Amino acid sequence: MTRGLPRLPWGSQVRAPRVAPAILRSRALFSLSVFLVLVTVLSPPLPLRLPFGGPTEWGSAGRVYAGPYDRPGRPSVSCYAAVLMEWQTGTLLYQKNGFVRMHPASVTKMMTALLALENGRLEDLVTVSAEAAGQVGSSMYLKAGDVYTLEDLLYGLMLNSGNDAAWAIAEHIGGTAKAFFEMMNERARSIGAINTQFQNPHGLTDPNHYTTAFDLALIARTCLKHPFFRRLVATREKDVIDADGRVKSQLANTNRLLWLYLGADGVKTGTTEAAGQCLVASATRGDTRLLSVVLASHDRWADSATLLDYGFNNFRVARLAQAGETLLELPCEGAIQKKVPVIAKTDLLCCVPRNSTGLDLRFELPDKVGPCRGGTVIGRALVFLGKDVVGRADLATGEWVLPKSPISLVARAASWITRRAVRMGVF
Repeated sequence: MTRGLPRLPWGSQVRAPRVAPAILRSRALFSLSVFLVLVTVLSPPLPLRLPFGGPTEWGSAGRVYAGPYDRPGRPSVSCYAAVLMEWQTGTLLYQKNGFVRMHPASVTKMMTALLALENGRLEDLVTVSAEAAGQVGSSMYLKAGDVYTLEDLLYGLMLNSGNDAAWAIAEHIGGTAKAFFEMMNERARSIGAINTQFQNPHGLTDPNHYTTAFDLALIARTCLKHPFFRRLVATREKDVIDADGRVKSQLANTNRLLWLYLGADGVKTGTTEAAGQCLVASATRGDTRLLSVVLASHDRWADSATLLDYGFNNFRVARLAQAGETLLELPCEGAIQKKVPVIAKTDLLCCVPRNSTGLDLRFELPDKVGPCRGGTVIGRALVFLGKDVVGRADLATGEWVLPKSPISLVARAASWITRRAVRMGVF
């Protein structure tokens, strides 16, 4: 039973209940911690310096490089130019005249589709112009004035290989066809396809319209990073309807490899008298996706299958670290903490011969790390097979490295005291 407070005479003084000193100290520490956290968050950011010479100078971890794989048993193909590339790492596994300028024919449309996906919306309505409807060659049979969604035109572009769809997309994305051609060339250079020049969106023969097998592999590799593009080029058949619901078209993919080869899932055929039989193909088995390019082939289906078989039978992809995984710790200087975790910025992958052993992981890092933001690139990891580099990834700080300053030191001390108090059950 709780007793009531004693009744005091009028005018007498009431004393406040006595509070234990430990409770007062814990409350004071908690208030101080809250204050310092607010000061740290709301105050302007402290000047931070980037260690190890600033941002990375090695480019993305998905950089393309040649593998040391000029080995016996290389495939024999009928085409004049060919390339085989592993998709995730960009490792070049095979090439035959891969850097010779060639006519690309309709494999040009990979770049047209890429720009449409990067600069348009699938639900965009596109009105077909008379110039687009009048394009010669392969077609999805558009008429001037027809209105289709950009999504349906992309299916007509990549399945039926419609030159009319290519021109309609070019006018819609670029404003004018000529402006779109400039966009194509600029995007090719940004990918690294420096031996490529486009003069139209569909690949009809033009002396100033050319590329190489290697450049086409780079373009295909970039395209296949887009989820809708992967679904688009793996589609065998598709029905499309114009915006008014009056015209229904049945489209069938010209890439017969989708029916003929186990794991085939893309990407584009091309055929003209000047270019011959061309095919950029993709196939996936397990966690491995391979890209093959054959130009001026006598049998593009057989050549592509031969290259893909060679890749799947002789190579494997090894994963040495996942993105965000802590690989080691480095000491800090001029900072509050003594050490900072170093993480892989991206997956650390390499494509190596199937029976190879003895992968060697090496790090290029500074001796110490100064104040910097979390995620700052400070070095790189290299994977060696013998004397050859077969994989690489940027390395970054796993957390902020805070500089020593009065505010940061007090805030860190308050945070430590608060954590100790919580563990002790003070509050």
